[in-house]
Amino acid sequence: MTKKSMLKLDIVVPLYNDEEVVETLCKTVFSSLENTFEAVRLILIDDGSVDESYNLALRMREANNGIEVIKLAGNFGQHRAILAGLRSTSADLVAVMDSDLQDRPEHIPLLVERMLEDGTSLAIARRTRRADSLRKRLFSRMFAATSNLLVPFKVDPHLGAFRVMRQGVVKQICDVKEHTGTPFSMLYSLRVPYSAVDLEREARTAGTTGYTFKKSLKLASDRIMTYSIKPIRLAIILGIMFGLFSMAIAGYSIVNYILEDRVAPGWTSIVFVTSFFGGLNLLFLGILGEYIGRIYIESRGVPNYIIQDSTFESKDSE
Repeated sequence: MTKKSMLKLDIVVPLYNDEEVVETLCKTVFSSLENTFEAVRLILIDDGSVDESYNLALRMREANNGIEVIKLAGNFGQHRAILAGLRSTSADLVAVMDSDLQDRPEHIPLLVERMLEDGTSLAIARRTRRADSLRKRLFSRMFAATSNLLVPFKVDPHLGAFRVMRQGVVKQICDVKEHTGTPFSMLYSLRVPYSAVDLEREARTAGTTGYTFKKSLKLASDRIMTYSIKPIRLAIILGIMFGLFSMAIAGYSIVNYILEDRVAPGWTSIVFVTSFFGGLNLLFLGILGEYIGRIYIESRGVPNYIIQDSTFESKDSE
């Protein structure tokens, strides 16, 4: 008997307008992991879908008592849906994967084996090949490059959401009352040791990706503004540089007036410089406002999500 056959596994999968894949997802998960773990439970979180995803999930639960379903009251975002699922887990191991079956359930044992071999608390899939659209790959690279430049920790751009964690790590994630960050970014920021497993990512079974440029931009800003103060430091450095530049121009004008008794002409250049520095000040104020706004959001104590319905009692609805 192998180690993993004595362990229980919960699989957390967020759903958003996934009616085309719900049935295939459920059947694939249980057929792929049959007799691999002591017990497998699939937790589906409907993140405000406007199609039949939730009803189909309920039907699948009627056919398989190893499925649990949570319906959120609105669309709170993928990471908050994942958090709702994590707070409902109790198994020894917890896996997180996307619903479109680009992450393959049969790869979960590989992640678990690597985690057990390395003695880590977390194993993450590292994509060696991506069957994604050019737009999605472009958004992903832009997100990784921007966040790695402005946060104090580096994240391999080939790492995704597909992972396995020990219950101890999951519990500590769930205990953190954070609203502006994401669970996975928090783990990276704390530099929790993890094992990376090279896996190929398949094409979507059906449907289209829900990650638009707007959502990718929000995810990047959440990671940067929540876990880094580099933007403020960058604003300070630029302010000092341009302040010195302005002093140099003023000094040049004064010396030129004293020695040659003339003032450098050019209303156009004055207007340009004034507008430039005005825009720069607005940018710096915007950065400060973003940080202050996040402090305000955190201080309000508003729940990350609201559960509308659930097939089992949630541990925590915050």
